[in-house]
Amino acid sequence: MPTDTTPRFAVIIPACDEEPCLGAVLDELRAALAGQPHLIAVGVNGSTDRTAEIARARPGVLVAETSARGYGHGCRAAVDLVEREHPPVDGYIFFAADGANDPRDLAALLAARARGAAMILGCRTRLRANWRPMNLQYVVANRILGTFCGGLTGRFFADLGPLRFIERDLFHALRLREWTMGWTIEAQVRAARLGAWIVEVPVRERERIAGQQKVSRVSFGRTLSVGCKILAAGFRARFGDYAPSKKFEIRNPKSETIF
Repeated sequence: MPTDTTPRFAVIIPACDEEPCLGAVLDELRAALAGQPHLIAVGVNGSTDRTAEIARARPGVLVAETSARGYGHGCRAAVDLVEREHPPVDGYIFFAADGANDPRDLAALLAARARGAAMILGCRTRLRANWRPMNLQYVVANRILGTFCGGLTGRFFADLGPLRFIERDLFHALRLREWTMGWTIEAQVRAARLGAWIVEVPVRERERIAGQQKVSRVSFGRTLSVGCKILAAGFRARFGDYAPSKKFEIRNPKSETIF
């Protein structure tokens, strides 16, 4: 039976070659969550540096490693480790390894979860203060992709941000299988198609602490390339021939944006 110390949620941090950033990110996150029943699991995917070693040096942090390089591979490895070694948690918070996410924003995600939402998305694009750290072309690209999601599902999004909460049952029902650029859009498209209660809440976007930027604040050509891959993943999520692994119970079939 769950107790007051049973983890209510697990923070999932996919990390690839984030040696310069990860230690500071974990220290800040652990301080922000002190006193709350939670787990932190790092999914090290295809790293060639000391990312895994740095994560293991932090007490209580779970570390999963996979040789497969890709954001989704890291997320999946960390989730699988949590489910093998600990009682089922209520859900998963996906968090960036580079310092771009602010742990103070987790309170807004958890508050929306307490109201019953099954997927809570951290939205960056509506806050003008985020435009500089994100790069304006990346802001525009995310708004376009959110509109694209609307065309596929009837549910418009303002962002495809990586900071998000997904309820455990919904996560398994989604049967995610986009392992690189399409991980975020696949989850949003399939959750909307399932009728899950989805909420968007405003979150901050910060400069990465150090190291190489992989997605935002890159060249226009790189942004276009990434955008095309995400569009393709969205089509696969909407028109693919795979069904949810289980029936997802819709408790409050609506979506909303909180600002």
